[in-house]
Amino acid sequence: MDEIRQPEIPADETPETPIDAVSEPEAPARRSGKWPLVAAGIALIALFAASQVYLISSLNSTQSQIESLDQQIDDLDSSVDDVSVQVDDIATAAAQAATATPSSASNGATPAPALPTGFLPRFTNEGPDQALGLKLGTVEGPDAYAGSTLAIDPADGTKRVWMIWAHWCPYCQEELPELNTWWPEAKDNFAGAELVTITTSMDPSRGNPLEPYLESSQFQFPVVVDVDTSIAAQMGVNAFPFWMVTDGDGTVLLRTAGALHIDQVEEIFTQLEDFEG
Repeated sequence: MDEIRQPEIPADETPETPIDAVSEPEAPARRSGKWPLVAAGIALIALFAASQVYLISSLNSTQSQIESLDQQIDDLDSSVDDVSVQVDDIATAAAQAATATPSSASNGATPAPALPTGFLPRFTNEGPDQALGLKLGTVEGPDAYAGSTLAIDPADGTKRVWMIWAHWCPYCQEELPELNTWWPEAKDNFAGAELVTITTSMDPSRGNPLEPYLESSQFQFPVVVDVDTSIAAQMGVNAFPFWMVTDGDGTVLLRTAGALHIDQVEEIFTQLEDFEG
């Protein structure tokens, strides 16, 4: 059998690479090994540049915050100086007022009208209460439940805690039921003091009359009806609820406007029991 011979290829046409060999391109292989390193280098450079930009931005922001803080400190120092000047001015004015001799004739000022005997100046939260040490006059008005007239003499030897309220006042509506629950049991512990309440400032135009409220509440302490707000004016009431404490001779010991917690009311009675005028 004849052999199958490979064709002869002229010497000048012999391929550089044998036909049966696998050609492996060398140049591409070398490039694929270098590109990852180049990319990593570029990434590191970009990261470094970004970090430098962030650092510079942070430093600029910190510098701005420091400058702003310095300005705030300067402003605060200026405010403190202003307050110090105001305090000095007030102290100076107080000293001058203390040494000055009041004279309505010399300065042309009109003196405040004298209050009727037994009336108290209107309460204010500014400065000392001008009613402290004054004596409250007889309080008179209809008994809310009996209908008869109640005339209470604050100088009859009984110490009293007075609460003045309006039935439409939401703070009074919250405080009165608590007081009504507490007082029946507490009053035996305070035999030397009495709780008296005054309801005032009825307004028919409000559409919520007093009588149904009294009927539904059934208060267990005296309720005097101030039919024309004259009692509130006598006591110098300026808000509701309003509290006042008098000694056995009618001397005003305390006045305050606003709701009190039952613990505070009890503390007032305890102190009043031990008070010796």
